[in-house]
Amino acid sequence: MNDKIVYLFLLNMWIMKRIDEAYLSEQVVKGRINEGEKAVILVASQVV
Repeated sequence: MNDKIVYLFLLNMWIMKRIDEAYLSEQVVKGRINEGEKAVILVASQVV
């Protein structure tokens, strides 16, 4: 369940433009999210 919370948190931070792709890549390396979750986050729309 904790992994889902991290994923949703990062998704929301992406949507609000608080993090970038490099930060997401770091989270994959640290094992907090996987490549599939990163890909889904990257295709999500961001606020303008």
